[in-house]
Amino acid sequence: MPDILAPAPIQTVCDRLLTTYPNATYELDWQTPEQLLIATILAAQTTDKKVNTVTAQLFATFPDLPSLADAAIADIEAIVKPVSFHRRKAQNIQAVAQQLLTQFGGAVPQSLEALVTLPGVARKTANVVLNCAFNLPSGIVVDTHVARVSGRLGLTNQSQAPKIEIDLMRQIPQQQWATWGPAMVLHGRYVCKAKKPDCDRCVFADICPSATVSSVSTATTPQPLSTPTQSMQINLGDWTPWLTDELQKPYFQKLQAFVTQARAQGEVFPPEAEVFSAFALTSPSAIKVLILGQDPYHDNGQAHGLSFSVKPGVKIPPSLRNMFRELEDDLGIPPADTGYLVPWAKQGVMLLNAVLTVNAHQANSHKNQGWEKFTDAVIRMVSDHTDHVVFVLWGGYARKKTKLIDASKHTIIESAHPSPLSARNGFFGSQPFSRVNGALVEHGQGEIDWQL
Repeated sequence: MPDILAPAPIQTVCDRLLTTYPNATYELDWQTPEQLLIATILAAQTTDKKVNTVTAQLFATFPDLPSLADAAIADIEAIVKPVSFHRRKAQNIQAVAQQLLTQFGGAVPQSLEALVTLPGVARKTANVVLNCAFNLPSGIVVDTHVARVSGRLGLTNQSQAPKIEIDLMRQIPQQQWATWGPAMVLHGRYVCKAKKPDCDRCVFADICPSATVSSVSTATTPQPLSTPTQSMQINLGDWTPWLTDELQKPYFQKLQAFVTQARAQGEVFPPEAEVFSAFALTSPSAIKVLILGQDPYHDNGQAHGLSFSVKPGVKIPPSLRNMFRELEDDLGIPPADTGYLVPWAKQGVMLLNAVLTVNAHQANSHKNQGWEKFTDAVIRMVSDHTDHVVFVLWGGYARKKTKLIDASKHTIIESAHPSPLSARNGFFGSQPFSRVNGALVEHGQGEIDWQL
């Protein structure tokens, strides 16, 4: 076993890692904890890019746990064939779906002890799900990238993942465990690479005891981190008088700095000019309906500031396809060939996400930075200052917002989320569109024309 290197100062490492990769997450495409669990099982010894291609077809073919649990195993194997050990993984993900339904009420358990009882789920997979889906610091994910970078920084001299994790957990504050693994993966994948580490771009170069593994000397200083030079564009239109005080609060000032920093370091969606599109398109005096989403789409060309909506010409995402399916069953309106929901917004349907920005290809990466406080304030103001609005809350996250709404004067419509893995558990058949129009008519307001 090699001698451990004189370690880099752990607090400096933590600070720089958090600044460089704020709220980092894994490069797997997922919308629900169930999807993340299945994707992580498939990702073992396979690239995330390949897994994302496979899961796109898998989740479209088997949109919920019951359909996956009841599928012919040959059909699952045919879809996951591009990944390594596809037969074993196909068996595991079907068994996981069955076990989640029979033992855990159709939901991913939020404890390490329960997760590792599932087929094909070891500690690393469980930590990925708990860290990223639930923001629970259950441990530190250690893969080849984390092991390599941690060793080069002198934080461990172990070669086995469990022992490396123990070394890291002893040094890193527990509140940072959930983001440490994903951030180190990104650093190892794109900067501190196995064969040709790019020490010129490394934020640890001046403190790393292994910086000489490249042609760069240990005296090399890291590239300075981008410093925000301006606040983000805020165009709230008619909402400005309502929200001016909110924008002056310390948390929002910190949020602005965070988003500006994120844009300086990489791509952020939606584009800056479109972050507040929901406010620009639906004024306080015009709002009739508020449909709450959680996080903007994080792939290229999708997000434009309205929950569930995508730009013209962009492929319709699975949740929106399910919304269109329910719209047809509910009101007989055939599915649209576009996911551009601006016509709804212009009729008074505010399509508001709880979080308004996201790093490219990193779902939930701007979670818990202040957006939730801001949008909670918006919901309270709509509840307090309007006579009647229909609040549409899909999924457990959105349904928690009922406490912000005065149900004595507003209508609240709740159901499962339209996501492929939950739509069959209460979204399909919930008739939200006709119920919205019924509530509007009952209160003397005009119906929404849901036809796009």
